[in-house]
Amino acid sequence: MKKIPLLLICAGLFSTQTFAAADPVNLNCEATLQQDYTPSDFIDNHDGTVIDLRTSLTWSKCTIGQRYELASNTCSGSGAISYATWEEALIATGAYSINNISDWRLPNIKELGSLIDRSCAAPAINLTLFPNSISSIYYTSTPYKGDSDGTLPYSIAHLVSRVIDFSNGTEIPFSQHDSSLTTYAVRAVKGGYR
Repeated sequence: MKKIPLLLICAGLFSTQTFAAADPVNLNCEATLQQDYTPSDFIDNHDGTVIDLRTSLTWSKCTIGQRYELASNTCSGSGAISYATWEEALIATGAYSINNISDWRLPNIKELGSLIDRSCAAPAINLTLFPNSISSIYYTSTPYKGDSDGTLPYSIAHLVSRVIDFSNGTEIPFSQHDSSLTTYAVRAVKGGYR
């Protein structure tokens, strides 16, 4: 019986996997970990938007408040706006426009979660596609049932948003604004399958 070297078998097992590239832009990514997606899963329109081919969603390249730089196809490193309430975030997203492209909305929890790349941290997103993304908590349109006021079995004190912390990619309920955190950001989306 012919023996096959173990090294060749192992190399074959990993040859079809996509691992985080040694991209200088994504220094926040671990090259030995498998990526959740790659830039080839997206079309960069070079107008401040990218299309996710997996979901048919069109995303704003920049966090709301950052400035899109057409010449370099990047986002200004500063200027992301902090929203204290879910209502403010919903209104801001509806009013958002980039390069005369409007009709944006706040993504739901699953849509925003599709941008998490667990091979990256602080922020847990691909910086080639979403340059200068801030490592922050981002709002979603998905409601979270707040604490009951106790008067009825199903009464709701108020609905609030579920959010994603892009410093590590975790989904968390957002019951009230925590003044110790300074940024609750928004990434706008449009289209796709709701």
